[in-house]
Amino acid sequence: MHVRFVSMALSALLFALGTFPIATSAASALDPCTVVAVEMMDTVNSAQARPGDFFRFQTVNAVTAGARVVIPARTMGYGIVAIASPAGRGGRAGSLVLEPRYLVLPGGTHLGVVLNHHTNALNRTGKSGDAPGLLGAIPVPGVGAAVGIFNYFHNGKNIEVPRGSVFTIFPSDDPSVERCQRHPSY
Repeated sequence: MHVRFVSMALSALLFALGTFPIATSAASALDPCTVVAVEMMDTVNSAQARPGDFFRFQTVNAVTAGARVVIPARTMGYGIVAIASPAGRGGRAGSLVLEPRYLVLPGGTHLGVVLNHHTNALNRTGKSGDAPGLLGAIPVPGVGAAVGIFNYFHNGKNIEVPRGSVFTIFPSDDPSVERCQRHPSY
């Protein structure tokens, strides 16, 4: 009786494991250096964003391995705001670093992704708006002080990554993807 129960439990477990979709099958069908174009679904601004906030993106086209569609077009993905700093006094520009994390494949499985650093759409700094320091060298009394006062009291510019911004990712979050930054597969 005990052997029969164990064998039935093992059979049920193996059957259950076979019915769950696993993201590694999709990932293994693709070269990890495959460049996947995605677009922002949310607008993220350095004035309102906080580290840890989530943002959404989606694939632009279907990604195939031979004749098989591995990642369908418009597959939704999620990422986090890694760094966010609003603009401030003294001409300090806002900064924003966004990190894509994963795609949600059909069936609900998550496929980890890594940003292709050859696209810079997610790592931006605003403009300082400072008056050029050369103006302080003008030999007119008070100009240097006026430039310094202006630069001290005005705010820099915030940065925004708008909805629809396109960037690229690699369909793997394995550390071996580091080599893809040097030699992507187009």
